[in-house]
Amino acid sequence: MSVERVVRLNEVVKRALSVIIEREFTHAALGWVTLSRVVVSKDMQHARVFFTVLGDEAQEQRAILRLRHAQPFVRSKLAHAVCLRYTPELIFEIDEELKSAMRIDTLLNKLHPDDHPAAPPQ
Repeated sequence: MSVERVVRLNEVVKRALSVIIEREFTHAALGWVTLSRVVVSKDMQHARVFFTVLGDEAQEQRAILRLRHAQPFVRSKLAHAVCLRYTPELIFEIDEELKSAMRIDTLLNKLHPDDHPAAPPQ
């Protein structure tokens, strides 16, 4: 499969999953979940779904447990939403890359609090 096609497939699956999660889960039950990226394997058998949760560590753990528990339900909804030869097995993971990037940004801001980007000229 070409690289461009894989990128498009990842984006299509991400958009479909975003809609499914938004429609099927309440914020009280799951929290404020945002899908950051989806990586579908080359054989289309698995899809890693990376997400972030607005809140603390406990809310992240609650969200990942609920998403993993609801994986068969979400997968069946995905099968109806996107026409694929195979509906991939969903593997939900917390996006650690985004968390580490935010931590690095916070540390850099502590080192140089006066170095804010200038506002663009109007």
